Amino acid sequence: MGVDVFLEHHIHLVTNARVGLITNPTGRTKTGIATIDTLQRHPDVNLVALFALEHGIKAQAKAGEHVRDTQIDNLPVYSLYGSGRSLKSALDKIDVIIYDIQDVGSRAYTYIWSLTKIIKAAGEYDKRVIVLDRPNPLGGRTVDGPITGEKWRSLVGGLYPVPRVYGLTVGELARYLNREHLLACSLTVVPMEGYQRNTRWADIGRAWVEPSPNIPSLESAVCFAATGTIGALGTVHIGIGTDMPFQIAGAPWINAEKSTRALNAMQLPGVHFQPLIFEPDTWLFRNKKVQAIFLHITDPIAFRSTRTEVAILAHLAATYPEFKIPKDRYERFDQAMGTRAVREALLKGDTAREIWERWEAELEKFATVREKYFLY
Repeated sequence: MGVDVFLEHHIHLVTNARVGLITNPTGRTKTGIATIDTLQRHPDVNLVALFALEHGIKAQAKAGEHVRDTQIDNLPVYSLYGSGRSLKSALDKIDVIIYDIQDVGSRAYTYIWSLTKIIKAAGEYDKRVIVLDRPNPLGGRTVDGPITGEKWRSLVGGLYPVPRVYGLTVGELARYLNREHLLACSLTVVPMEGYQRNTRWADIGRAWVEPSPNIPSLESAVCFAATGTIGALGTVHIGIGTDMPFQIAGAPWINAEKSTRALNAMQLPGVHFQPLIFEPDTWLFRNKKVQAIFLHITDPIAFRSTRTEVAILAHLAATYPEFKIPKDRYERFDQAMGTRAVREALLKGDTAREIWERWEAELEKFATVREKYFLY
């Protein structure tokens, strides 16, 4: 991981500097020691502050919950999520800020956009940013999904025009955004050693550490970009509150056997659909019999998560009269998808392939430009 390379070869980058650290439990060395502890004990690092993003420094707060300031081992922890604190006041406390958090490879995850805001502010206030790189659990080859339209830019939909799946590590994405969108930050990305674009998480030899409460496993991380927007409808269960969050799409009116046969017939790469029946004891459809489509990931590198999500949505829309996109969920759905075009196409009855084709040209342009920022 980037943290290990930093400790072995790049400590000089923080000599005589006041250091701030953005991290959570995913920030740890190859020996399993938290990045917080490692930097705090290092004789050549003056760690003066910690900064918390969504879910907090311990990654335990619920999605959207305001994160409060706190303290760890006499170090102040300043919230950068829901606290109302200006980035200038946060950066005034340090000279260089280090980022070490595991990414999930989808732009619908707030960590990368909080990092982007910090990069932009650091450029404005003459501070340095160091990103300690970590693997993309979706690999580094696949780009997928629509690019965020200007109207839908946010911490959820993405602050800059990036596809739903961007095929970059967090460090590469930081390099891309800093240069392509003129953020003007003194940015250093410390790369991993031995990592390649087609490296699977299983080959890395590291246990998965949950970056947020609803992504407790690698499988949930990989499926996050394939069901998250479905969850925004509030009418289909995606496994939140179960031991398989983001790995299913279910409702009492679904025929799981019928739906999995239809979706498997599409031969989508990297996934095999399996029927599942369960009774949720929390949240949507509580104590009701729910039939669900379970996403069994056979190859996370080949998996096209947004294509898969649109395939599921188009199938549900074409097969079940009970499937609805509630009008009061239009904005939430469009924001998560980064465009209203997908929703409008689904309501019109377009097929999944018709929807995919509309984003391909723009996607190819992004895929080509991003190659300039490859580290692996």
